[in-house]
Amino acid sequence: MPVAAPMKALRLVWRYGVESVVALLMGVVVGTVILQVFCRFVLGNPLSWSEELARYAFVWVTFLGAAVAYRHGAHIIVETVVVQLPRPLQVALAWLVDALMTVALLVLLVQGLGIVKTSSNVEATMLGIPMSWVYGAVPVGAAVMLAFQLERTLLRLRGQLPAVAPAGAQEPST
Repeated sequence: MPVAAPMKALRLVWRYGVESVVALLMGVVVGTVILQVFCRFVLGNPLSWSEELARYAFVWVTFLGAAVAYRHGAHIIVETVVVQLPRPLQVALAWLVDALMTVALLVLLVQGLGIVKTSSNVEATMLGIPMSWVYGAVPVGAAVMLAFQLERTLLRLRGQLPAVAPAGAQEPST
């Protein structure tokens, strides 16, 4: 029985972890912008670092949010032609799209790691943090999306993921 609690916690982190980080980062973006507006227009003393923090947090929101959207099937797809195809062709096309997505994400991961390595000696102007922390959003987002792609592949192998997602598709059930 003691194994059940850690497994439940792991499932919760897998299911809601990235969404929680995205929500937290959006809170940082909104809070920082509100603080900057208050300091600039009410106190008359603008903050020097707030715009940079909001921008860098938004970069992370973009890449992690893309992974969340991918997991939930919320990216824009054109299925008008695909739904007209015979079922076996729809399945083959779904596998092809998943394979191409995996290749694209691997390229993004590898190239993102290269950018992180290149920018490790550069510091942000106001925050003084290494820019590799900012550019780290690219490989981290790609890695998270690859993990979600693996989840999709396993679900498709088990027959729990349709070849063409119906309108208003929901997240995979794990």
